[in-house]
Amino acid sequence: MEQPAITSLKNLNLNQDDYTIKVRIVRLWSRTAFNDPRKVYCYDMILMDEEGTKMQAFVLAKTARKYEHLLKEKQCLFIRNPSLGENRQKVKYVHIPTKINLKSNAIVSVCDEPVGTEWGFDFSPFRSVVEDPNDDNKSFKSPIDVIGFFVKSFRYDLKVDTKDGKQEKKLTFMLQDLEGKQIYVTLWDAYAEQILDFERDNQDEKNVVIIVQFGKYRFWGGYLYVSNLYTVTRVLINAEIDDIITFKKRFLSNITPETSSSFSGLSSSRIKSPTKEYLSDFQFRTIGALNQISEQKFVIIVGTIKSFASEDSWIYNACRNCNRKVTIKTISKEKQDGSDGFEDIVVLECKDDGCNSKTVYSVPRIRVPIRVQDCTGIVTLTLFEREVLKLLKVNASQLLDKNLDLANEGNFPPELNALLNRKFAFKIAIGSFNIKNKSDGYSVSKLTDNPTVIAELDKIFDDIQPLDEERVNVVSSDMKAAYEVPFNDSISRTKADETPVSNFTKGMFTTPNEDGNGTSIRVMENELKRNLDSMYDADVMSSQSSTKPRKAGKEVVDDDGVIVGLLIPKVEK
Repeated sequence: MEQPAITSLKNLNLNQDDYTIKVRIVRLWSRTAFNDPRKVYCYDMILMDEEGTKMQAFVLAKTARKYEHLLKEKQCLFIRNPSLGENRQKVKYVHIPTKINLKSNAIVSVCDEPVGTEWGFDFSPFRSVVEDPNDDNKSFKSPIDVIGFFVKSFRYDLKVDTKDGKQEKKLTFMLQDLEGKQIYVTLWDAYAEQILDFERDNQDEKNVVIIVQFGKYRFWGGYLYVSNLYTVTRVLINAEIDDIITFKKRFLSNITPETSSSFSGLSSSRIKSPTKEYLSDFQFRTIGALNQISEQKFVIIVGTIKSFASEDSWIYNACRNCNRKVTIKTISKEKQDGSDGFEDIVVLECKDDGCNSKTVYSVPRIRVPIRVQDCTGIVTLTLFEREVLKLLKVNASQLLDKNLDLANEGNFPPELNALLNRKFAFKIAIGSFNIKNKSDGYSVSKLTDNPTVIAELDKIFDDIQPLDEERVNVVSSDMKAAYEVPFNDSISRTKADETPVSNFTKGMFTTPNEDGNGTSIRVMENELKRNLDSMYDADVMSSQSSTKPRKAGKEVVDDDGVIVGLLIPKVEK
């Protein structure tokens, strides 16, 4: 079969319909349906041709049924008859202002030869990004790809949203390129968490190279700041790829000991170890004591995920800007064609008024209600995508892609079952709603299954509720050791009667050693039994006589296996 003529992306013509492009999928993500976050509405892609030109593309999920299995990152494709549309997004992921639309007549097939580079990087030397004197610098520009050596880090900010208890993480660090120029990089939320996770696992690593692909940038105070875009940004840290390996070799060959001494690199002092974060910074609580908390705070609990509180709810449509849930709203607007009258249009509305001041876009996010149990009770917690992604290495879009049929039927993704019966330390937020309504539903801000953390917190449970209660503060009756209590103090006697002492304390049952007189526990028990015997009816006690027959229905077996009579209190006459 003859290969069709290939048109490069930069030469696409709005007046041409029949053409073929050869591209690589550099980035891929999905968007969910407005009215059902379990259904994929469309796929968004960034395509790159052999010349390195990139263009954004999208296809409706219902249109892509025949070639949906080919839609994956790094896949090379032939696409015939794509259509060109206007890219109306305010934030652009590529420099070309048009967008490819794969309509029903588009033909998609596999290209067996590589197209362009594997990752599609387009690095900007730091000196090439210059400040525009006419720019107010209030808004970011995009896109930008940067690579640099990690030379300095700053304390990360942790902001707690008092409305829903969620955390907002912000991490800033400095990168230096091969020309010695430095820039600031600020990453948010999941991207900041990615850096923090690397630092925790590699605190002794001094030579770190970071790539930020599809970022945004602006100048502040004369300095260049690069930050992440929503879900399209890619961050690579010391990855075993040619770009990072080559950069690191060149960078290290050019620095001197004097220069390197000014690099702080990874700063372990600002990254808390899991032990400190869970054992020192927050108060530990049992599940049974959560509803007694009367102030907003973070607390630590330990428990096992026993079940899902609901298998109908594991995903939601989130605002791409703030991750809050979005809802569908129908509004009436004047007709755009100039005719009289109004028309109803469907829009997305975020719970945050600040987001509603501009167009709201949604993305699928995981939100799983789980039932967690410890020895004091069970509670419902809500697990969000960030933590599920860390545990299972899968996000909402990937779950939807793998379980599209299940999602359309409203079923639960089987991948989430891997969370069951796993024990974690949870950092949860106690919010005003929980306190006011005594509600036991809490959001999980963070969790860990670090064995050291779990073991240390389990020791607290041993004080609250021991694993073997029968062995706590109890001495077996056949132990030969004695209490450290003088024998004369063990019984209180009067002329009228003899009674056990009233001040037998718990402390007396905790020391298994003999006292100075060698008094044993058995001696004390026998003396106590004699005192009790004097309080009971002599006729009953005669059942223990060797010369009288035992009375029926009055027999028990003592600890030594000897059958004895039941004691009946003596009635005063």
